[in-house]
Amino acid sequence: MRFDMKAMHKLGTKWAVLLAMAAVSAVGTAVGAAPGTQVVVSGSGASMATMTEMIGPGVSEDTKPLEVGTGVVIGRVVEADGTSPVAGTIVTLSLPGFAPQRVLTDGQGRFAYRGLPKGSFSLTATRPGFVDGAHGRLRPGGTPMTVELTDNVRTSSADILVWRHAAIAGTVLDENSAPLVGAPVRALRRDYSGGRRRLTDSGFDTTDDRGQFRMGSLEPGEYIVVLPFTQRPSLDAMMRGLRETERSMGPARGGAATFTVRVEGAPIGGGGNMMFMASSDGGVPPAGTDADGQPLTYQTEFYTAALSASRAIAITLQAGEERTAVDFTLTPVRALSITGMVVGPDGPAANTQMQLIPADAEDLVSPIEAATATTDTNGQFEFTGVPAGQYVLRAQRTPPVAGGPGETISFTSVSGDQMRMVQEVRAVRASGTPALPTEPTLWAEVPVGVGTRALAGMTVSLREGLSVSGNVVFQGGATQPTAEARGGISITLEPVDGRTAALTSTARGRVDDTGSFKTMGVPAGRYILRVGNAPQGWTLRSATFGGRDITENAFKLKDEAAGGVVLAFTDQPSEMNGTVRDASGNPDATASVLVFPVDPSGWVDTGSQPRRIKTSRTGKDGSFKIGPLPPGEYHVVAIEGSAPRTWQDPAYLDTVSRSATQVRIGDADARTVTLASVKGPS
Repeated sequence: MRFDMKAMHKLGTKWAVLLAMAAVSAVGTAVGAAPGTQVVVSGSGASMATMTEMIGPGVSEDTKPLEVGTGVVIGRVVEADGTSPVAGTIVTLSLPGFAPQRVLTDGQGRFAYRGLPKGSFSLTATRPGFVDGAHGRLRPGGTPMTVELTDNVRTSSADILVWRHAAIAGTVLDENSAPLVGAPVRALRRDYSGGRRRLTDSGFDTTDDRGQFRMGSLEPGEYIVVLPFTQRPSLDAMMRGLRETERSMGPARGGAATFTVRVEGAPIGGGGNMMFMASSDGGVPPAGTDADGQPLTYQTEFYTAALSASRAIAITLQAGEERTAVDFTLTPVRALSITGMVVGPDGPAANTQMQLIPADAEDLVSPIEAATATTDTNGQFEFTGVPAGQYVLRAQRTPPVAGGPGETISFTSVSGDQMRMVQEVRAVRASGTPALPTEPTLWAEVPVGVGTRALAGMTVSLREGLSVSGNVVFQGGATQPTAEARGGISITLEPVDGRTAALTSTARGRVDDTGSFKTMGVPAGRYILRVGNAPQGWTLRSATFGGRDITENAFKLKDEAAGGVVLAFTDQPSEMNGTVRDASGNPDATASVLVFPVDPSGWVDTGSQPRRIKTSRTGKDGSFKIGPLPPGEYHVVAIEGSAPRTWQDPAYLDTVSRSATQVRIGDADARTVTLASVKGPS
């Protein structure tokens, strides 16, 4: 929750305090924040000594009040130039297991905490109009640093940088240079994950009666701007589908339906939460008809005039920059349709997810580049408004997990394109992971060419997904884990292929009582085996298949499942530690240490959590520790300040590798190195 600080100052300190307390109480109720949060509010001209302290009642179940000590943390919130103070910023101090403490900066951007116990604290700063900051973060999205209070260090100075939001504005015109009204516009931020470019949906607007749009609240970075004229199931269509499903269940089953929907990312919260949701893609503005009376449509277009994200021109934004004249002039094309039926082993396949992806999209598939559809109860599907071109039609049906974790969501129409969504989260408290579905995952991939006529009567045949299976072994002298501990190991298949990732998020696996494991089926593509929640005292060493470790680099599933994988854990993990010194020979307390393989082939297709590519900030004494690391040859380099958000870009790693130290790490190895910090690429 964010505040209008100017309005609060106008109300005066008394009302500002009351509003802040009410807001904290509301946040604690809505998203699980601790109701016992400490709130410190000051007017814009108040001094540090006259701040008014208010403490809310009670604490949540999983936190407790912060203990009282003698520690003091003081600092300022300033803009990226390091000098301009930012008043009215909410600064949050956190210590795991304790209720967070929040204060409001004064007119000079100052804040203070007193009576703190010993500990390793995190400090974050939030203010409307700015990118969130954190102590030690020198770039937007950079790695933060903790504030340490000990018996020897009882006072710490901790300044925080924040960056003004950027904006993109422009105009959308039709083929007659007239304003195109109601056109959806999106900004996709370009980042790197696993050594490959990825696009994140970051901004949205709809053109007004002048055809103009403006997307604000953007972080500094690289963006691709797009008009997403792709088919999406509208809220009306979703509601119709829900009602049709309810009717098909009939009175014999009570005439009611429960719909389980996969929710990407963090859950909304506890059971029974309610929120309002509106269609954010908008509709495709009418484009008229051609000379033959056939309907026309506008096709998805990226700035400037590109038809796929991989060919779009990126816009680089600095903090506070507003880029204007990001203009589009669209030309309508004939709107065609694709209809058909999806068939599985048992006949027509209902409720099958489908995507229509441009064939030239390559691996960089944006979140909005694909048209989507879902088959009805008879397995029928329809894509409308499809421009001529070459496409790949993908279909997937993932079976539900009976009794497993998930979110149950019900919908109620409100008005226009809004509806009320009530979510209930179902959690599994039993030990271990839920059993895998008894039904297989089904999928298909079909090339489709759209010419001058609609395609009707297509038949798409599904086949069973491909799985990964093998055995889990524990190599070391420690006591072997119990069957219950082995069953708690988290195993997932993470797609690294852009097209596969557009339809498949992750597929989980399960370890049984005998130490064997198997994953759910997935479509053909390239994947990383992701392993987590190792038994206490054990660390993942490798997962070997075909002579290579498939937890480090992508492997391909094509025609057959992957069996015989050996998933090995060790009780003696390897690590790297050391110290960093600046040009004067003093400990560098603000450097970023990067560790990555010597072999460049290990810089790409490593997934979202690479095991061999890691970073760490140095402590006050210039020390660092990175691990666990699989055995191998590594580059290690210390960069002055914070590494950029895109530091996993292979081009960036190639540049800094020239200043790196090469280190070999063996089994059960702890290597110590001394580094001199260097200036990283701009």
